[in-house]
Amino acid sequence: STPTSQDDPIVKALMNQTSSFVEIKLGLPNQREETRSGAEVWTYLDTRKGLAANECRVILTMRNKTVENVVVSTDSQSMLSVLVSSCDHIRKTLGADS
Repeated sequence: STPTSQDDPIVKALMNQTSSFVEIKLGLPNQREETRSGAEVWTYLDTRKGLAANECRVILTMRNKTVENVVVSTDSQSMLSVLVSSCDHIRKTLGADS
């Protein structure tokens, strides 16, 4: 899987936002866990089927209901999917398609 850089538009759109902003934009996460240190980790999956199959994960770490860290990672299943922007659905929802 390929993690993205900090200047990915998804990272920029979500960093330092509140949990309610994230819920309004993306809905409830596919997974939600709490770490020992009390942070919450929200994971959103954006899966594309077919020839350009890939799975994209957006993982948010929140403390005090504020996003502290954003990781976008992609698992590509085909050569074609490498050429296609990952996380299309999440990017469109956030208005973060470049």
